[in-house]
Amino acid sequence: MRIEERDGATTASWLHNAQPDQPGLPLERMPGLRFALAQFALNAPEAATSLFKIETPGIIDGTKRATLFEFLAACEGRLAAALLCEQLDARLLLIFDPNAVNTAVAAMFGAEAGANGGSASSSRSSRAPTTIEMSVMAELARCLGKALDAGFAQIASLGLTFERLEALTDVHALGRRDMPAVVSQLTVETQAGPIGLSVLMPQTLLAPIRKNLAFDPESAAAAADPRWARQLEAGVSKARIPVTAVLDELEMTLGEIAELAVGQVLTLHGAGMGRVRLECAGREMFWCKLGQGDGRYSLEVEEPVQPDADPLEAAFVH
Repeated sequence: MRIEERDGATTASWLHNAQPDQPGLPLERMPGLRFALAQFALNAPEAATSLFKIETPGIIDGTKRATLFEFLAACEGRLAAALLCEQLDARLLLIFDPNAVNTAVAAMFGAEAGANGGSASSSRSSRAPTTIEMSVMAELARCLGKALDAGFAQIASLGLTFERLEALTDVHALGRRDMPAVVSQLTVETQAGPIGLSVLMPQTLLAPIRKNLAFDPESAAAAADPRWARQLEAGVSKARIPVTAVLDELEMTLGEIAELAVGQVLTLHGAGMGRVRLECAGREMFWCKLGQGDGRYSLEVEEPVQPDADPLEAAFVH
């Protein structure tokens, strides 16, 4: 695959200005990249639903540093899709595993893994992909490109767009051969078997957003949504809860209760000195004064019930 380059170097505009020397791409300082790739794996199944059904999230099999030459040389001949980040004038590659074409086409036509004695991706062919197969893989690359762009959305707005799909023949496809890069392996499980691909991201794409990649969204506390908080408060405040007014509590034997009759007078202990205790869901809240007006009883809140007060002690104080 030959993408715009001059003397084996990328034409990215940001490289024309003086830039700090980049000895490499330290993965340990890029938690945002791990987050973006994890989101990509989660987004991949939904993004590919226009072609075939994927029931489980994708799996990131590993992320490592490499140089463009060593990785592209190892992937020579594989089908690869170039995704363009126009604002950075940089590209990345989605490089499909050798069996990906057979598996993707089989999954699209409803084949299942294990049919005809094995997985749909178990048979490899040296022939070039047909026009239909290239169309299927191009559409799959577009879908995965959108999923990858969505994965980076919380880190940096890349605006990745599908550019082309070709067999890899050029080790300078993304720039000079010794350029540092990061490669991540992704596997998605289809009903016809696994589809594997590599996401090759060169320094020209990652270095301009290195400050964004140093941010870890998972460690940042989620900001409270004021609108949601107001709605929650309004909903809770409108909840109806029973409130009980207790004048006094008595202990009686089962025999005494059985002998109760209409007109019988019960003597109160007077622990509340004639006051009524207001309770909510079994929790003592306030002492109230019992009153009467307009033919109805009423309660006047006097003071809160002290939570540390011992009810037995209070009964003997008075």
